[in-house]
Amino acid sequence: MLVNIFRISYSALLLILLFVFCPRRLPENVGKARDVVVVASELDTALINANLQIYHYVPQREPYFIFVFAPDTILKDVNQFHSLFLYGSLKEQFIYNLLNEEARAATRKDTFNLFKVNNLWAKNQTVIILAVSETEYIKQGIIKYQKMIKKILEESYYQKVKSSFYGKEMDKNIKTHLKKFGWYMDVPVGWMIDSTFKSENFIYVHTHYPDRSIFLYKEKNSLPLTDSFAIEKRNTLTKRFYNGDYILKELTTIEPIEFQDMKGLRIRGVWQNDSLVAGGPFLSYFLTKNDSLYIIDGMLFLPGERKTDYIMELEVMMNSIKRVDYAE
Repeated sequence: MLVNIFRISYSALLLILLFVFCPRRLPENVGKARDVVVVASELDTALINANLQIYHYVPQREPYFIFVFAPDTILKDVNQFHSLFLYGSLKEQFIYNLLNEEARAATRKDTFNLFKVNNLWAKNQTVIILAVSETEYIKQGIIKYQKMIKKILEESYYQKVKSSFYGKEMDKNIKTHLKKFGWYMDVPVGWMIDSTFKSENFIYVHTHYPDRSIFLYKEKNSLPLTDSFAIEKRNTLTKRFYNGDYILKELTTIEPIEFQDMKGLRIRGVWQNDSLVAGGPFLSYFLTKNDSLYIIDGMLFLPGERKTDYIMELEVMMNSIKRVDYAE
């Protein structure tokens, strides 16, 4: 079903009925997690890169997506990729044919509409369609919907990484060991657990090639959870347990989150260690429940290589974490 993600008018905005009622055996999707195929009659690569790319610091600025640009004439050759963004006007045949008459009428009325379709040509696929009434409105439509498009593409990327992660064998022994310290987490075979500082409520799992780790920490705390408190607390912990790591504030963003039954802060940024001449990206969750503070923190060290896939896999692992009392 074709969903207008801004109106959610199911009766008026459906894809061709073939896709709704005719069961089909879909092939597996293809492409790397970061690939996004962009299809149009007249491709504007500068417009797409300027408005739909997501960057983060690792510490160098690194793009999330690798855009694969394809003219609509070869759509059949690329339509099994896991993430596609199609855009164009109703005057372009490939856009016109994807919409039924009601969707076309709505697009003519509204000037432009954005649609999200799951599993259109392949399993576990996300297809985004920007339809505009006239070609001259394409740029305006992309700018108008850029936040929503990026959000959908980022989620598709995450789901692709998550699917790959859960294709690995999980280490049952580490999972059992973590439970003794009050945590559940999915950890692949090849990782190790270090509970040297368990008496201080600090434990971590880690692996090599590349170097990655996730630490888990909890303490009693009744102070307000602020940005400055979180940065200072992480710096204190990593100085003590990670040989002097600290946060580069200028390359760090903080936002509120809800995680399971807790509220808190999510910190994305860059860590640095002067004595080791090292640095890289990290992701932290600072969470509060009653009078307790919980910290879940993942970090990566991979100089000279692309890092986004690995930091997103750390996020998948972190999102699998549950407190034992919450899980039970």
